[in-house]
Amino acid sequence: MKDLGLTGEQVRTESREALAERPAVAAKLDEAEAQAHAYGATLRERYGLQQLHAFAVVALGFERLVWRQLN
Repeated sequence: MKDLGLTGEQVRTESREALAERPAVAAKLDEAEAQAHAYGATLRERYGLQQLHAFAVVALGFERLVWRQLN
C-alpha cells in the first residue's frame, strides 16, 4: 500500500478494477500472471490436465485482494 500512496481505508473503498489499473498493482498482477502460466504449464504437462482455471492474485496488505482470471 505504501507504493500506492493509499491508506487502508482508501484501498478498502476503491473498486477492484480501479486498483488493478494502478501501475504498481498492474505490474504485480503481470508478474503473478507470468508465474501462474508457468505453473499451469507444468501442471498440464505433469498431470495431463486439459482444463485448468488459473488466477493472478495480488494482496494489498491485509486490506484487499486484487485478482485477474487467466485464459
